[in-house]
Amino acid sequence: MYNISICIPTYKRLLMLEKLIISITKCNLDRSLIKDINIIIVDNDAERSAEKKVEELSMLQKKNIYKLQYHTYPIKGLSNVRNELIRNALLLNPDFIVFVDDDEYVTAEWLNELMKTLLNNKADMVSGPVLPMFNHKVSKYISCWFVRPNYQNNHKISSIASGNLMINVKSLKKFGVWFDSRFNKTGSEDSYFGKQMIQKGATAYWSEKAVAYENIPEKRTNLKWLIQRWYRGSMSYTYILNLENEYFNIVQKIISNFFYIIFGIFALIIILFPIKKKYWGVLKITEGVGGLIGFFNIIYEEYK
Repeated sequence: MYNISICIPTYKRLLMLEKLIISITKCNLDRSLIKDINIIIVDNDAERSAEKKVEELSMLQKKNIYKLQYHTYPIKGLSNVRNELIRNALLLNPDFIVFVDDDEYVTAEWLNELMKTLLNNKADMVSGPVLPMFNHKVSKYISCWFVRPNYQNNHKISSIASGNLMINVKSLKKFGVWFDSRFNKTGSEDSYFGKQMIQKGATAYWSEKAVAYENIPEKRTNLKWLIQRWYRGSMSYTYILNLENEYFNIVQKIISNFFYIIFGIFALIIILFPIKKKYWGVLKITEGVGGLIGFFNIIYEEYK
């Protein structure tokens, strides 16, 4: 049987954090595989805003297999808090570390499915779907852009995100990869982490039934936010290519960016029509511009 540390970074999302922790404790567990589970919360708020909430939940879970730990890391930064989670998790000698974000919640078979996929494929990392959940009315022209790629179960993947991710601790120690502090304020720290792991020989697989849901707040369900996210994402991708000196891919990306801008301009006309992806042209222009700017190692600090 295996020991698991579930790592949750948090920053001023008390109600969503509570919902996530409760959903984890309601998971069905294959007791032939899972021995102990530690839920580690690292609060990136210097005011320790999540501490009382975690204490309340700890009292409720005293008779449960799950053990909650609360830590703080007051120096703001996405990579900072993820590395602090890893450091605290390793002190507990787990076999596997699981990352899940504080704006998500998980399904009953989530943990079992991650485990089965990792063991069946002898994988170093396993990722699963993160499906958008809207608690308010959202236009179909906006909601369609929150749908993420999905794959068949046990499909080998070439990139990962940290919102629903299991890592074999032996692999983590073997490859020696940590989250890079250059991405503290920009995001994409998880993409770069996954890229480095895979470049060093790690394997990653998809667990189709290990489903998590992401709470999408109203302030994100608009065209302005989508433009910012596409801009930052494309910029970060080019920035990562620069860091890795992938010159061939950089040239390909630059050429692609020009085509995105050209095609996007021609596609602006579809905004006038009630088709589902009417904003395709706007977002393609955004992607092209962001990718070109990223070539100069300029990066948008979305989380500053």
